[in-house]
Parts: sequence; structure tokens; C-alpha cells
Amino acid sequence: MISSQRYLLFFLLMSLLLACTNTTGQYDLTYPVVRMDFSDELVLEGSVEATNSTFINCPDVYNSKIIYLVEDGAWVEAGDTVCILENQQLVNQLETVKRLCELYQAEYNKGVADLELDYALLQAQVKNNETQMAISSLDSLQLKYYTENQRKIAEIRLEMARIESRKLKKKLSALETIQRSELRKMELQIIQSQTLLESTQASLDELILKAPKAGMAIRGDSDISDGKIQEGEEVYPQTPLVIIPDSGQVRIKIQATEAAYKRLALGQKVEYTFDAMPGNFAYGFIVMKSPRGYTMSRNSRVKFFDVLASVDSGLQTPTAGLSANCRVFLNYLPDTVAVPIVSVFQEDSINVVYIKKGSGFIRQEVSVALQSSKEAVIACGLRGGEDIAMLQPLRSKVKDEVFLDYEQRNRFKTVKNDSLPADFLEVPQHIVPRRDSPEQMEEEPTFQFQDHIIIVR
Repeated sequence: MISSQRYLLFFLLMSLLLACTNTTGQYDLTYPVVRMDFSDELVLEGSVEATNSTFINCPDVYNSKIIYLVEDGAWVEAGDTVCILENQQLVNQLETVKRLCELYQAEYNKGVADLELDYALLQAQVKNNETQMAISSLDSLQLKYYTENQRKIAEIRLEMARIESRKLKKKLSALETIQRSELRKMELQIIQSQTLLESTQASLDELILKAPKAGMAIRGDSDISDGKIQEGEEVYPQTPLVIIPDSGQVRIKIQATEAAYKRLALGQKVEYTFDAMPGNFAYGFIVMKSPRGYTMSRNSRVKFFDVLASVDSGLQTPTAGLSANCRVFLNYLPDTVAVPIVSVFQEDSINVVYIKKGSGFIRQEVSVALQSSKEAVIACGLRGGEDIAMLQPLRSKVKDEVFLDYEQRNRFKTVKNDSLPADFLEVPQHIVPRRDSPEQMEEEPTFQFQDHIIIVR
């Protein structure tokens, strides 16, 4: 709260620069240096998502279009229909396979009738031949009364009848084998068509998606637009259509720009607030940084990176799907000398500030140990209580110069935000969240934050 008040005062003073212009066109606006807690923070937007979720994906069928999709955020019970897909290709295939099944069944029935007719005709021929053989056998009793030629003719006719009988029996046996083979072939065609019919019908049944368990249904992200999936869209196989999160454990997904992504590091503490849950606070750490970026639209040049942060404690567990305001604590130093970054000037490869003394200034070399986009932490050169210039004064007003010795100059070198000297940086044991109302200011809850105790004051 003190830091925010100082920023407000600083910007108010900067707005008075035009009113403070002297005749030389320079500004004598100064900043009182005091010891304070330095906190380099980054405020990002994120969303709450469940650590474990049930995904209802599009079946392995192409060219499917959504004709019904459950409302985003609606509560569903196990077995409720959450999505209905339409696939005209499967519908046409089903009709074709049905007609094919009917055709194969008709051909089978016709084949059975034809084979039965052929079998009956062949059996009739066998019976007729047997009758002829019986007659020839009766005639053979009169052979002794025949002449030699008549007897030979009668014997030949009888032998021909026997040959014809054996021929018809073999043909009848072969017809049975052929009949079984033809019928089996037709049966296989019917089985294949019925299997294809059942498979096609099963694929159509899969286009009606039901919830496997009760929970809040969240629509998946659209591959066509920048928002959620909508009815009428064409979806691809294995595309998440509906997500049912497990409310038992949640995490925060942050979509960070490339500039913010470079400043984030694993293990940094994060404080969350939620617009949909006023007064609720939660805390966690950054646990994962995605190495691959992406753009929100095809023509966009702005790249985003996914960053995941844990939710380890809080007043109330947030609900998956809510938006979250993420306050990331990049660096923190208690009771140190921090000045506005605009009051530190780099001259001749050194950092200097101008300390107000009477009507002039002293050019003081300083060692900057850490800096953010607004403030710089002074390791050596300032103690607190000085008034320093916000803008570089005229050289005529510089009355004296003070330089650091070699040890002071090299004790703390300017470092990046994500790489602090080990003997300088102190990890905060207490994170003080913002409070917006007197009632919240009076609350003093204590949270267990992994191996730290967080006291909200």
C-alpha cells in the first residue's frame, strides 16, 4: 500500500513538471530518498483450469459438423447428451450398405431357389435312370429267347443305363458340393455387408456424445475462430469438444507475451484474485513454462507462451473456467534504498544520481544492484534521507562529484531481474496482498503456503 502511494505521489509530481520550469528550461524537481521494501511485480491475466479433467473428443470421423453442443458452463449429469455431430458421408454410406444388404439377401434367396431346382431336376433324372435300369433288368430275363445280335444290343443298353446311373450320381454329388459352396459365398457376402452396416451404424451412434460423469461442461477451443467451439462448426478427429474438469484440484494457466515470458522463472510466487469471486485470494508458484510459443490468429505477429502456476492455498478453491488476475513476485528486497529509475543516469559507463545540496547538486556515483521498469535498488552511494534530481540538471548547477571506491563499485554489479547476487537477494517470507475495503483490511487470516507461513496483514 505504501509503495502504491509513493508511485501515485511520484506521478503527481511528474505532472507538475511544466509548472516547475525555470528560466533556463531545466527542472529542479527532486525525489526524497527513503528506505523501503523493493518489490518487482508483474501482473498478468490467466484462467483457472482443473489439474485433472475429462475430455470428450470428436470421434475418428472426418467431415463432422456440430448440430448441438451443450452451453458453456452448464452442469451435466452422467449420461446426458453434451454434443451431437452430423456426418452426411456416413449417412449416405449407411443407406448404400442397407441397399447392399437387401440385394445380397435377395440374391441369396434366388440362389437357394435355383440350386434347389437344379438339385430336384437332377434327382428326377436319377430316378428316371433307375427306372430304365429296372426295365432293362426285366428285359434281360428274355435274353435266352433273343438272337445273338438282339442279346448284344440288350446288354449294351443295360450297360449304358448303368454308366448313366453312375454319371448322374457323381453329378448329384458334385451339385451338392457346388450348392454348398455357392450358398457359403452368398452367406459371406451377407455377413460382410451386415458387419459393414453395424460398423457404419456404430460410427453414427458415436456422433452422439454423452457425459461420462457429472460436472460442469466447458466447451473446447475452436480451431477456426479465436473463441470457444460453436454449433455449426466442422471439427476434426480427436478435437476436444467438451471438457469436464475435476474440481478437487486446480491450477492457473497464464498466457504470457514474449516480453513477460522472459522475466518469468520457475518457483516465483504468484498471488491470484478473481473477478467472479470478490474478496477471494489464492497463492501458488510457477511450475512450468512452455518452450513453444503460438499466435492467437494467423496474421498476428504477437507470440504468446503458456505458463502454468500451482494453487497451493487460499480462502476458497476457485472454480475451473474462471479468469484470474495473477500478481507474480519477480524480485523482492526488504528495507532497502530504492529510487525511481528515471533519477538514475548513465554517464561515462557509470551510474550516477544528482543529490540536491543548497541551490546546486552533487554528482554521486551509485551502484545499482537491481532494477525494475519503475525503480532501481541502490547498493552503494545512497543511504536514505537525500533529495535527488528527477531530471539531469545543468552542468553549471553541479557543485561537486563523489565517486565510489573500487570495492564499493564491484561489490554489486547491475544484474538482470532474473539473476540476483546470492548474498543480496532475500526471498520474502511474507506476501502482503492488496486489500480493497476496510473489512478486508481488518481480516488477518493465516495460510499454510508449502514451507512458508503467509500472514495477510
